[in-house]
Amino acid sequence: MKIVMIGAGNVATHLASALQNCGYNIVQVFSRTEASAKLLADKLQCSFTNSEDCIQQNADLYLYSVSDNALESVIRAFHYPKGIHIHTAGSIHMDIFRNYTENYGVLYPMQTFSKQKAVDFNSVPIFTEANNVDNLEIINSIARKLSENIYSISSEQRIKLHIAAVFACNFSNHCFRMAHEILEENQLPFYLMLPLIDETVEKLKHLTPEQAQTGPAVRNDQNVLEKHLKALENHPEKQELYRILSTSISDKNKNIEE
Repeated sequence: MKIVMIGAGNVATHLASALQNCGYNIVQVFSRTEASAKLLADKLQCSFTNSEDCIQQNADLYLYSVSDNALESVIRAFHYPKGIHIHTAGSIHMDIFRNYTENYGVLYPMQTFSKQKAVDFNSVPIFTEANNVDNLEIINSIARKLSENIYSISSEQRIKLHIAAVFACNFSNHCFRMAHEILEENQLPFYLMLPLIDETVEKLKHLTPEQAQTGPAVRNDQNVLEKHLKALENHPEKQELYRILSTSISDKNKNIEE
C-alpha cells in the first residue's frame, strides 16, 4: 500500500514511522513548510514536496495529519487524486471530505505526541470511522497493524472523546506546569512531584476518578484553602485557577453526598 503523508508535525512523524515499521510504503511527505517536509522525508527515505500541485496522484492512501485549523484549507487546495483520504484529528467531522472525494474516513490515535519522545503504538487506542463498510475495513486493517486497541465510533462520539482527552491530558499537564513554576520560584525541583503524579495515575487503574479524589477541596477544609489562596495572592492567574478547580471539586463532592 502506497501512502502519502499530508503533514510533518508531531502526529505525522510518529504515525509515519510506525506505519513504515509495520511494512507500509510511505512514498511522499507533503508539508507547506519545506524544511519540515524534508526532515520527515529524510527520516522515512522518501520524496517530499511543499506544493499541492506536486503531490503524487497514484497512492492508495492519503493520510492527513495537520492542525485542525489548517485541515479544510489543505483539503480544498488539492487536485483530488483517487485513493482513500483519511484524517487523524479528534475534533473534526469525517464529512469534511464529503464534497471532495468518494472514499474517506478517520484514523484517530488518542495519545499525546512529542517529537522528542518515542511512543509505543501497540498500546495506543485508535478510533476509526469511514463513509462505507469497505473503507472502514481497510482503515481497521491498518489500525490493527499499529495497535491492539481499535474502536469504530462516530464523529459525534469522537468529538466528545477529544474533549475528555483535553481535560485528562492537556489540562492536567497545564496544572503540572503551574506546579513546576511554583516549585521553581521556591528553589525546589519538579521531580519531587513525580511519585505523587505516578500514584495518582496508578490509582486510576483500580478506582474511578471520583473515588480517587483527595485534597483540601474534597474535605472542604476551608482553613487550608484560604491559606493556599493567600499564598498565591501575588499570582492572580494561579489563584483564580486554584479557586475555580477547588470550587468544582467541592461542588462535585456535595452532589455525591446529597
